[in-house]
Formats: sequence, C-alpha cells, structure tokens
Amino acid sequence: MISENYENIYSKFFKIAKKDGYSKATRRTISWIANRYGLREFDDIQNRRIEISKHFDRFFKSTVQYGPFKGLKLSPRTWWGETDRASMLFGLYEKEVLDSLQNIPKRYKIFIDLGAADGYYAIGVLANNLFERSICFEISDQGQKTIEDNAKLNNVLDRIEIRGKANKKFYDEFKPGARAEAVLFVDIEGAEFDLIDKETFHAFHTSIIFIELHDWFFADGEEKVQRMKRDSSSTHVTTELTMGARDPSVFSELIKLHDNDRWLICSEGRGQRMTWLRFDPKPN
Repeated sequence: MISENYENIYSKFFKIAKKDGYSKATRRTISWIANRYGLREFDDIQNRRIEISKHFDRFFKSTVQYGPFKGLKLSPRTWWGETDRASMLFGLYEKEVLDSLQNIPKRYKIFIDLGAADGYYAIGVLANNLFERSICFEISDQGQKTIEDNAKLNNVLDRIEIRGKANKKFYDEFKPGARAEAVLFVDIEGAEFDLIDKETFHAFHTSIIFIELHDWFFADGEEKVQRMKRDSSSTHVTTELTMGARDPSVFSELIKLHDNDRWLICSEGRGQRMTWLRFDPKPN
C-alpha cells in the first residue's frame, strides 16, 4: 500500500465508525483494502478469528479468565473488538499495555479514557479495583450506550462517567487536583496527533499518559510521532511499548486446539507491529 492512500483510509474508517461503530468499521475498511490490493484470503482469516472468539465466548460465558481484567464480563452484543474477543478472554489482548497498567502508583485513582469504544479498558480497570473511577470520552452514541450497558453488567455504573467527543481543550473539564490523580489513556485512531500537544502534556504534567500510535495512517507519521515526543519532553519521560511474545501453550483450554487456531488467538489483526507510548511525569 502506498502512503498517499493512508489518509483516504483514515477518513473512510471514521465515517463508518461514527455511524456503525468500530467493529463494523474495522471489518469494512479491511475488506476495502483487501479487495483493492488483491488480499481476499484475509477475509478467511478474519472469519476464522471470529469463529474462535465465539467459541470461547460461549465456553467462558463472556467472562475474562486471565490477566488483570480477570472477572470482567463482556457484553454478548459486540460493538467493537469482535475478532479480538478470544484474545481478551485469555488476557492476551494488548498484553504489554495491561502489564504496564498494573505498574501504576496507588495515588492514581482516576482513569480518563479517550476513545473508550465499548469500555473494555475503562470498565476493566474498575472490575479489579485498579482505579476508583473512570471517565469515558466516546464519539459514537452507540458506543456510549454500550459502555453504559457494560458498566451495568459489571456493577460499576456508579463509578463511571460517560461523555461525548473530547474537544481540543478537554483538560479544562478537570481541576488540577483531579488531573494529579489521573491516568490518561488515548486510543483515537490517528486523531491523537491533532488532539494531544504541548499544552495537553503541560495540563497533565502530573499524570501518567498512554497513547496508542497510528502513525502509519499518515505519510508524515514518523514526523508526527517525533513532534509528540518533543511536546512531552519538558514534562514527561517517554517509554515505548511494542507488541511482544505470546505463549498460548500455558493455557490448559488450548492444549487440544489446532496450532493455527491457537496462534490466531494471539493475533490482534494489526497492519503492522503495534506501538504505544507511556509518558510518566518527570521528577520535580
């Protein structure tokens, strides 16, 4: 795929997501890419991942069995992450981020989730009391309703707040004392480069920040990443998280599963190796 097409794909994805949700947007955008570039066999892989996910969703009764979100109940009505359900149930989905979230000082009590989708993270961190409360920003009305339903399902509705789209100065919605207790989690499919800038890092200078990068959406993606790092340099120390090894052999439920299916559970269907940035406040 050539880089000048990325922003066209980015625009197409968000147009579908706003109307139908991220799960359908992902499938339809991938299908468009596959058809355009002759990768039709990719649909078979995606369909198999969905079949495996449905099997283990029934087997585990839609409840996460492993990892820091163990016990989290996932709604049977999937709006986002349909192909990743099995990975979530086994605690493998974005494992590097999950592991990093467990390494958060106790003074951080508020989880601010930009691009909360169906609330997997915002509700997951409440299910095992990693945080006291979550505040979700989600642009889709359907997504907001799904977060509410999932919060009810996990009995944490009284600890979660659901808001709409985050504007450029969303940080003004929080008092400095609240920001000092907050972890900011950003997964907004490429819009992070428009929304997060030097002012944002300054406003959250006492907060820990996680940002999922989507630099490959843009021809100047590397430049955007470097600019983000420069914007944070006076307030935060940056750590890069990338997708690492998975070991499906440790799960007794997978011993008799075919090798191909076992490794498909480990897949997150990414277009390339995923990268997140974690920003920790610089010591005074």
